[in-house]
Amino acid sequence: MKKKKKGKNWRKALLRKKYVALLLALFTFGVNIFAWFAFSANAGLEIDGTVASWDVDFKDSNGVSSRNFVIDVSMKPGMDDFSKVITIYNHSDVTAVLNYEITNVTMFGNTVNLSGITDKINYLKTAYPFVIDISANKMRLNVNDVAEFTTAVSWDFDSVNPVYFKVLDVYQYDSSFEYYLLNNDTYSLVNVANDTAYNNLKNELYLAKDDADTYFGTQCGIYEKSTNLPCLVIEMNVSVEQEN
Repeated sequence: MKKKKKGKNWRKALLRKKYVALLLALFTFGVNIFAWFAFSANAGLEIDGTVASWDVDFKDSNGVSSRNFVIDVSMKPGMDDFSKVITIYNHSDVTAVLNYEITNVTMFGNTVNLSGITDKINYLKTAYPFVIDISANKMRLNVNDVAEFTTAVSWDFDSVNPVYFKVLDVYQYDSSFEYYLLNNDTYSLVNVANDTAYNNLKNELYLAKDDADTYFGTQCGIYEKSTNLPCLVIEMNVSVEQEN
């Protein structure tokens, strides 16, 4: 395609941000500490065909270029880690900059409160007994450069680091669990006899990893079975734009 003259309209169009909406759906289900993960992503890229010098391509791990990527993977704690890589090619004659952010997280159908959390991506690595790792190997793509955007999911059933997890909004009281309070780097058992005691202490309580594994394995199972919807949904906004 022949390049159009670099007039005002060309420059204006060149500065437009090109957004890709990625919907990352991850779910666990099953009881008795047996769980699976499923991951799906939808990527849509709109390119102004009149701007020949702005050309960014997204391909999956099989080298297929598409506006839609759908991947389903079953996982259980302890199995090999899963990762999905989307490769971004900058065929433009200008430098491109990659940006991405988490826009929304829902768990068991309810929005997770992420207000006040500056680094949401790092938060997802440590908040739960499973790890969701979202990263790119580079944020700046030179002309004809390539970047990889990766979503990895792992659940090490035998891991003891960290040993305890903060009780968050998604948890509900379970009398079969043992609850802990943190004081001067020491976790101490506390008697939580009922819902009232639980709600009064909820912001200070912790669960041992075994109980956290059990909670998500069972609750995600209940939600999946009753709704046929993913237990955990992460919505990402990924943009590729011209470097200033």
